[in-house]
Amino acid sequence: MTRGSKFKVSKFDGHGNFGLWETRVKDLLAQQEIQKGLRAEKPKGMEDDDWQDLQKRAAGTIRLCLADEVMYHVMHLKSADEIRKKLESQFMSKT
Repeated sequence: MTRGSKFKVSKFDGHGNFGLWETRVKDLLAQQEIQKGLRAEKPKGMEDDDWQDLQKRAAGTIRLCLADEVMYHVMHLKSADEIRKKLESQFMSKT
């Protein structure tokens, strides 16, 4: 598969298997080579601007995989790590 390949991840609407959805989103981030954006802290040697860009791209990708009613609860969060933690706290035990 090439980096430009397109993948479809169903939007998570708060119902269904959150763990399965989360795994698919992590796979999508890996395909886009932005999975490091899930880290809570900037990797050593990475410039601040590059880290901020990576955070925006990873957070945006996750939000694009959320239905509106779920995205509403995380749209104010700036990092992919914050979004992941919030979603896990709300939905991981429900599936």
